[in-house]
Amino acid sequence: MGLESGSEQGLETLHKQITVEQNLRAVSILKSIGLMWEYGFMLLDPSSTFASVRENLNFLRTILDDGCLPVTFCRMLPYDGTPIKDELVRTGRLRGDVCNPDYDFLDPRLADFYEGLTTVVNVRGWIHGLEAVTLQLATAWHEVAVMERLFPSLPGMDRYNKSLRNLTRKSNDLLLRIVEDISYVFSDGKENPWNPKEVEKLRKRILKDFRAQRDAFVFRNEAILLEALDVDAIQALAPEGTSVALSA
Repeated sequence: MGLESGSEQGLETLHKQITVEQNLRAVSILKSIGLMWEYGFMLLDPSSTFASVRENLNFLRTILDDGCLPVTFCRMLPYDGTPIKDELVRTGRLRGDVCNPDYDFLDPRLADFYEGLTTVVNVRGWIHGLEAVTLQLATAWHEVAVMERLFPSLPGMDRYNKSLRNLTRKSNDLLLRIVEDISYVFSDGKENPWNPKEVEKLRKRILKDFRAQRDAFVFRNEAILLEALDVDAIQALAPEGTSVALSA
């Protein structure tokens, strides 16, 4: 789902033609029917204020308070052909080029905030990139959805599901707290309580704990998973005249 913003002003700027309340209801419906879902979210856009950034953080807390998915967000980029880019050109706020589009915030302190955030939080390590916490936790939740629907009942699944939720919730709480604390550093001049090296240690610890839990669960159930992937059984379900090949 392209939720994109937890702020009414942000949704208006992005021309989403939807409300925060409608987005919250959509998330609630998907959870109630047990459907796996993903979302896109833009923490910052050309209309952002420090108030809207905190609205966004509270929105993410609301939809992810059960640890169902990890936090993800990005900064909106003004692509060619969008009304937002046209408006930034008209107001003289467009910066960068076609390969690296950028813009000035109405409050210049937000640019300092984003730079400060990326200094403290390795965004490519937390949200983007193969080693990112968000990517690996999201992949694990998709894996759980596949196991629950397409494989026999696995011993310990409820326990693993609970531990994964707790770990995801812990990761979300930490990241959102860091972002919010740093926002007050640049809006109110508060002291920054987060050291980049310490934050990186916390990130790596979360990944280590996650991998240990996930790998232990999968290895314990390896025989069941492989048996369910029996080539002869899959071949029997394939259309006549076709063959199935599985690689290790």
